[in-house]
Amino acid sequence: MPLYEFRCEKCDSVFEHLCRAGSNGRGLKCPKCDSARLRRLMSVFSARSKGEGGSRTSVGSSCSTCTSDSCATCR
Repeated sequence: MPLYEFRCEKCDSVFEHLCRAGSNGRGLKCPKCDSARLRRLMSVFSARSKGEGGSRTSVGSSCSTCTSDSCATCR
């Protein structure tokens, strides 16, 4: 099941919700103000795994020019 991030258009609250495949958050309400006026946000994910030789590699980092968590380009 995908984890989506939503922003409430009424109170500007941001929250995550685990949705059933294909539902995309239909019928979901803001946990803070109970409004149904929600916008699904585009979010980035990051996963870590140990590469060959035990070194850490980053997958899905926010910077396309590096493989670390942060660099001068990302900031």
